[in-house]
Amino acid sequence: MNQILSEDLGNNKPSDIKSILRFFSIALIVFGLILVGMGLYRLIPALMPSTPVTTNPPAISVSVYEGSNLRVFVTHDKPLDKAVFSWDDGEEETILGRNEDHMERLIEIPEGGEKTFYIKVTDCMGVEAVFTNTYAYSEGEDVIEPEIELSTDGNQIKILAIDETEISYITYRWNDEQEVVINVADEESKTLITTSIDVPKGENELTVVAVDANNNTATKTKKCETRTRPVIQMPVQYGEELTITVTDEEGLDCVEFSVNGKKFRWESDTDDTKEWSYVITLEPGETDIIINAKNKAGIEAKKFHGRCEYNPQ
Repeated sequence: MNQILSEDLGNNKPSDIKSILRFFSIALIVFGLILVGMGLYRLIPALMPSTPVTTNPPAISVSVYEGSNLRVFVTHDKPLDKAVFSWDDGEEETILGRNEDHMERLIEIPEGGEKTFYIKVTDCMGVEAVFTNTYAYSEGEDVIEPEIELSTDGNQIKILAIDETEISYITYRWNDEQEVVINVADEESKTLITTSIDVPKGENELTVVAVDANNNTATKTKKCETRTRPVIQMPVQYGEELTITVTDEEGLDCVEFSVNGKKFRWESDTDDTKEWSYVITLEPGETDIIINAKNKAGIEAKKFHGRCEYNPQ
């Protein structure tokens, strides 16, 4: 075995061995430089002075609403996590932030003298803001306006005025006409007034004002347009002749009718034709009649379809 190794080594030239040694030496130096560079890369940031991160706390606004409630409003530049509040260090209640950057809540003030209100708000980063103050319950002044509801029923408008405490009266007027005043009907219905009024023909604007016992006032307007519809008149009694009459106060535009399937059409050549009539001569037996009419406003009459029978003696 020793002889074989000696013979193998004898075949290598000294210059080849030096080249191999030089390659491994260079590789070790490069590897060492890489390790040193990685260490410096990690070490330099640690040696550099860090810049502190500044965070603003949530902004809390608290105001008294109607004497018996607190209006709490929180705003922030980051999502809010929750708010925890209590009265006189009592039981805590939690309001979830729902990942929004604002929060609003009405909180009732307990009765029984002055009470200390405490609230702590926390954002998604754990930054907190605290507010505390003393409040006393008091009966709030009525500042809520009455509610007015207007609904259409044919050619009438139904007015309903409601107040949570006591309503005093309502007024209504059409366009620029004189106001009409309606007071509470009886003592049992102090919180509402209801009435129905006719709508004038044409285009009109209704203005309704409701006033409660503390002079809180609400106003509501509604534009109304009342149009006439053509009226088709057929006689109840007839002989050999049957007269069709169509009327409309705004003016007729056209009338289409058929007698036993035979169609006819009439068109007005003026703007003020308010009545049209036509005489049908009946033949013995049954006659089928269909009538359609339309006025100048484009409103159609309710379609008439009827049968009559003529039996000459």
